[in-house]
Amino acid sequence: MTLVPLRKKKGWRAGTVTVTVLLTALLSACGGGSDDDDSSTTTPPEQSFGALGGKKTLVVHVDGLVMEPLQAALSMHPTLQELGELLPLRSGGYAGTSSEQQTKALPSWASLVTGTWAVEHGLSTVLPSTGPALKTPTVFDWVKQADPEAQTALVVSTPDYLTTLQTNVDDGDITALSECANDDGCVTTHSREAVVNGDDFILAQYSGLLKLSDQHGLGSAQYKQQLQTVLSDLDGLVALIGEREALAADESWQIVLVGSYGMDEFGSVSGAQFERNKTGWMLSNIPVSDTVIAAGDVSRGVLDHAAIVDVLPTVLAGMDAAPSAGNYAFNGNDLRNPVQLTKLVYDYNLSTYNLVLEWTLYSDAQFAAPVEIYREGQLLASVDATTRRYVDYMIPSGPEGELLPLRYEIRTQGGTAAVQTVVLPPPMLNASVLNGMVLYYPFLNGKADDVKQVSTFTPWNTANPGATWVTNASDLPYKPSTTPSANSALMMDLGAYKQGGLAGYKLNMANADVTTDPSVEAFTIGFWFKTNGVCIGGGSSVLANKDYDSGNNPGLAIGMFANCELRFNTGGGGNRDELQNFSLTPNEWAYVAVAVDKKNKQLYAYLMDPVAGQQNSQKDMADARVKAIGGTGAGLMGFGDDVTGKYSKNYSFTGVKSYSDLAVWNRLLTLDEVKNIYASRQPISALHP
Repeated sequence: MTLVPLRKKKGWRAGTVTVTVLLTALLSACGGGSDDDDSSTTTPPEQSFGALGGKKTLVVHVDGLVMEPLQAALSMHPTLQELGELLPLRSGGYAGTSSEQQTKALPSWASLVTGTWAVEHGLSTVLPSTGPALKTPTVFDWVKQADPEAQTALVVSTPDYLTTLQTNVDDGDITALSECANDDGCVTTHSREAVVNGDDFILAQYSGLLKLSDQHGLGSAQYKQQLQTVLSDLDGLVALIGEREALAADESWQIVLVGSYGMDEFGSVSGAQFERNKTGWMLSNIPVSDTVIAAGDVSRGVLDHAAIVDVLPTVLAGMDAAPSAGNYAFNGNDLRNPVQLTKLVYDYNLSTYNLVLEWTLYSDAQFAAPVEIYREGQLLASVDATTRRYVDYMIPSGPEGELLPLRYEIRTQGGTAAVQTVVLPPPMLNASVLNGMVLYYPFLNGKADDVKQVSTFTPWNTANPGATWVTNASDLPYKPSTTPSANSALMMDLGAYKQGGLAGYKLNMANADVTTDPSVEAFTIGFWFKTNGVCIGGGSSVLANKDYDSGNNPGLAIGMFANCELRFNTGGGGNRDELQNFSLTPNEWAYVAVAVDKKNKQLYAYLMDPVAGQQNSQKDMADARVKAIGGTGAGLMGFGDDVTGKYSKNYSFTGVKSYSDLAVWNRLLTLDEVKNIYASRQPISALHP
């Protein structure tokens, strides 16, 4: 990922001030200050505070500490209690989605320092044998990008944690590194040094409690004693920061104490997805929004308030180091925001090449701002505030077999979340679809002209066609980047029958009627199709070369019935052969094709729908239906209505149907070819037939 330079911090360092701090523990250690020695002249040590002023941040990760023992122990540490409310954090992602990860130390630590789940940061429970441990930028990358002069410190107890940040060490993103090798006392000492120095960002990590919880359990005396030691050390760090802030009115600290994963009741880190294992925590002086706290909201569980991936964007926002719009790189969001976007997950359908985004949004009752969806920094759509799902039907094409990374952002008033997806891109349109094409209507420049010049496409109702040409690229079924600007769609208002009695269009194939030509052994008719959702029980005609008043009448038809069910019909000899129950999604473009193998007496039906997915079926045809497939025999086929132009009037149908890229072949298209037309999202005219 390319990091984009953000604005630089200014005026954070006001200089160095020397102050005198009385530390009782140090006086005792030196043997001075006894109660019965009035002549004691022990001099308190001097503390030299560096770089006073500006915004600074301390983040302390405590391994092996979970909410229950922390809550019980906090009563003895009022300094820590004053930081704020203890907030549960979701660990382990969202079960059953691509974000799910084990609730173990390494992936959870990685989620904390990157603001992403393991599906993005790439670290499981074992460090890789070669190469960087993390695939996404860390907190140190973002801090140094915002201000290359920022002073940063890492005080780490667990060696594996240091390995995850080795790239930052090698790149010089970490100004001061302290390797404490499982020594919590060392962590405290060097964390204090970093605070005294005035480093702009400090990340410290304690590990002693994890070892004791595993060996002795959470209720053991050893664990409780070490917990008090760690909390006392944290008390000292917070107090030291308070001394600094008292000396410099323009200095302010974000303090974040955090645990990134939970444990079972025995103190073990099993990695399971139970609530205990998934419950991390945060104790911080950062004022999170009321939306996060959600006091009294019984509909939200323990894990529905915040997540470990929210910590980094929250911290960076407080440091003026958040990435700019279009470069947001976190699965979580700033916990200060009054609108919280959470649980942003995706699912990619390799059958339809559609990507589904789903998210949860928490806000106050008055929130009504639109939600914007971006892909690779470009606005895809703006949806209603109540929307929680979006389908991207226009995945960009790419080299066959190569995975394509795509970053999506969801933005709204005060809330942002992002997710990195990796998809197998849809194919480019295969030139094989040009083979056997006998007529083709690309509907270029709002005209119904047959490229092959062997047919015509005209309205039944010439006085009032009820037709509108759709030319806006966003309203067409094609990818704008691959669609010639001249392509359009024909939208038919079938209520046109109210003025003249007729509706729809007629295709006159007299010079190329594949249904009646005895030399044509098979044919396919295909087109993009969309309905506005008016689907009635009496049905309506999508296409028909017959009087569709009865499906038994001689000829071919595609009908649309209640619940937008498509039926592929052939009639003749007083009966019918029909394929039913094809589900069409209203207000979405689908690709429809019907094929007849006259020689082998087979009917084929295809519907590629963006929501219902791929639907195809095959049926034997009786001789009577094959012989009658030419319908009236006049070379006419109705679209939007039947071959009479009166079906809509007879059944009072007033819906709207849209067509684009209508083609007829004198052969059977294969299923793969039909899928390719749909998946490519390109008009056949892109192949320049």
